[in-house]
Amino acid sequence: MAEHDPLEGIKIIDCDAHFTEPPELWTSRAPAAMRDKVPVQKTVDGRTAWYLDGEIWASTGGNTIQTGHEKILGSHVVQPFDAIDTSAWAVKERLELCDEMGIHGQILYPNGVGFASNHIFAIEDLVQRRAVLEIYNDFFVDVQHESSQRLYPQAMLPIWDMEFTVAEMTRLLDKGITGFTLSDKPEMDGLPELWEPYYAPMWDLFNESGAVANFHIGAGMSRAEMETIRGARFQQAHVGGEAGPEELPRPIPAAPKTWWGEFDHQRRLAIHATQMYMSNVRIIVNLCMSDLFDRYPNLKIVSAESGIGWIPFILEALEYQYDEMITEPHEVAHSARRPREYFDDHIWVMFWFETSGPAKLIDDVGVNNVLVETDVPHPTCLFPSTREH
Repeated sequence: MAEHDPLEGIKIIDCDAHFTEPPELWTSRAPAAMRDKVPVQKTVDGRTAWYLDGEIWASTGGNTIQTGHEKILGSHVVQPFDAIDTSAWAVKERLELCDEMGIHGQILYPNGVGFASNHIFAIEDLVQRRAVLEIYNDFFVDVQHESSQRLYPQAMLPIWDMEFTVAEMTRLLDKGITGFTLSDKPEMDGLPELWEPYYAPMWDLFNESGAVANFHIGAGMSRAEMETIRGARFQQAHVGGEAGPEELPRPIPAAPKTWWGEFDHQRRLAIHATQMYMSNVRIIVNLCMSDLFDRYPNLKIVSAESGIGWIPFILEALEYQYDEMITEPHEVAHSARRPREYFDDHIWVMFWFETSGPAKLIDDVGVNNVLVETDVPHPTCLFPSTREH
């Protein structure tokens, strides 16, 4: 008797996967007058990257599935681009990979160009910046339509210009886009914080449309910060003897690294990735302590690729500190509800490789707040053991 497939008849939605930018994404779509002003993919000395105005602009992102559906361990990115499996960046092949994994559909996030629009924000020329963003979002629209509504890309927003943001949201919603990815700390790039009146037109449209606001881990990093981290993963650390007194004190870095200097690139990658899951603690805690959901009661927030094991502790801590610290009348009146209530009604989180969280903590997180993901084709992705997991 054939063994019953427990996934039979179940349509699983993978709520966090990444779609790698294909080689001619911009050059094939830009008008002739703009073709030398958009990102172009080049391979130099066996390493592929995106170049803009003759300089390296972005990496090709996390890609660990090489040609033939073979996952490579111990590396963050398959190089050169020709060695990456086509399923990373082509719709037909991605759907074939989904079928192999037992996945019906995927929510897609960007890959090499960062997880929000910070890479694009770093482009100084405003005309060039606008063209790069619009072409990218149009590409995502085409991916969704070509997939027959099995792939749902989350588009980027030009939050440096609120009039442009509302226009771009409206344009893309009309084309079927279901959500948008945002920086969780735009103030690090000189923009207002997310609660400030500047963002009211954007939040109004999220509230009215039902579109999802996504905060993917790492989305708040500037282009410079992300590319520095990506580069540092491949730099071998110099390990010398003990430092003499003349070498101390050492300069304090502007932002502390997530790893110690003794580690090589593989251990650096493992350390950084482990800590990065919980980088969304900040956005979740601030959202649940704010009055944003009072002002926008239909707002739907997704914390992408952040895991669930730490969620019960953070919610418990929020409730405890709320009672311990929020005592003055104006503080109590700041928001209408408690942090846990806001989380339950407005925030979704997701897991993939975890076993203890899904087995033991689903009720503590909230069964209706938990999504599943694969993170394909990043280093932590479940492939090839997706069905078993």
